[in-house]
Amino acid sequence: MLHSRSDDAVALIDVAEERTLTHAQLEKAVAERADTLAGLAGRVTFLGVRPAAASVIDLLALLRVRSTVALLDVTTPIERLATWRDNYLPEALLGFDTSPDVTWSGTPATPLPESVLIPTSGSTGSPKFVRLSEAGLAANAAQIVEATRMEEGDRALVHLPLHFSYGLSVLTSHLLAGASVVLSTVSATRPQFAEQLAEHSVTCLPGVPFSLEIYRRTRLFTRELPALRSVTTSGGRVPPDLLNELGPLLEERGIGFWAMYGQTEASGRISVLPPEELSAAIGSVGYPLPGLRVSIQQPDDNGVGAVHVSGPGNMFGYATHRSDLGITDQPLVDLDTGDAGHLDADGRLWLTGRRQRLAKVYGARVALDDVETQLAGFGVLAAIADNNGITVIIETGSASARDLERAMGFPARSIRVLDVEAVPRTASGKVDYGRLTELVGGAESRKAGGTT
Repeated sequence: MLHSRSDDAVALIDVAEERTLTHAQLEKAVAERADTLAGLAGRVTFLGVRPAAASVIDLLALLRVRSTVALLDVTTPIERLATWRDNYLPEALLGFDTSPDVTWSGTPATPLPESVLIPTSGSTGSPKFVRLSEAGLAANAAQIVEATRMEEGDRALVHLPLHFSYGLSVLTSHLLAGASVVLSTVSATRPQFAEQLAEHSVTCLPGVPFSLEIYRRTRLFTRELPALRSVTTSGGRVPPDLLNELGPLLEERGIGFWAMYGQTEASGRISVLPPEELSAAIGSVGYPLPGLRVSIQQPDDNGVGAVHVSGPGNMFGYATHRSDLGITDQPLVDLDTGDAGHLDADGRLWLTGRRQRLAKVYGARVALDDVETQLAGFGVLAAIADNNGITVIIETGSASARDLERAMGFPARSIRVLDVEAVPRTASGKVDYGRLTELVGGAESRKAGGTT
């Protein structure tokens, strides 16, 4: 169960709808919606979700009736939905801006074990999902509650997408703790963002590394935010210089900064660095969550190797077709994260980079080969993971980063474009990704130094 209370304390505040639900009202709404959706037990449901009370109620109700739920962006284009529908044959589409709610009738399919499906590649169009369970999500949420010392009086701003594992874990951990959340679709760049934090007495502000950069640019932490007690980040490496700048400001205002590391394949979050250790361990992503084991496989002489995770929140596996959904309902005993890192003498995890052709976009693992394939028509010849997401390389043309992001279904500022005279290649004619990584790194250094 992801919802632990049924009293008159506030559970959800939906800013856009000006709607507040207590835990008792949330429980009643979920029960009523579950009655309506009971026919989807053991069936596949595509659910469009946004930070809104209706999405939360639908999600909890579908889990209650043990439907297999694929969480997707409410703005998913109808063409992409059609592609995924052909692969997974869902019995229902609910909550999308691009499609009316639809429930198919006919001969019932063989009932499937309940699971939660989250896209692996930031909605690139690939039909590949991570298969998670409600039990695994609840276990990970409980680990987060313990590790971050969460209490019933805490209140988080849920402004991250609910079809990304980090946004979902912020919601589930607070509901499991009996705390509350403010649901908002307002961008962190807007003045209303800070106003909502103050008006609704938000105590916890989550974000990804780029969110911290926005908070810095908008001078968010110089505003009057008397209730704010913690800032959390996950989904990628936070530049040490940004932490060095924001850390003292947050400490001065009594706001704790929690550095975290997580992956969708592990139900959201894997490790946490508590605020009191930030200054002594800047760059570390902290200690494994309680009940979760992190191991380093095949370490080199410096102790750096493949980061593996064992815990109850591990995925069942990947799915690319409906036939994959019933293969197993047991989580992987050992999860290879694809990251390289080491554990220090105190047990803290330090990441050194990716081991494979993967990048992270707002916490979602993205296959760079998929990006190249999807964007080839725009003149993109290669894609490289950078500190903030992805850099794509072109030789000619004027590809717009925003157009590329829209084509991939990525959030703004996820993709950067590097125009080169000629893409470097190896003797065999293959793209020289090592050299491209150097070029991208040099471009980032020049930008950071204010040159062009």
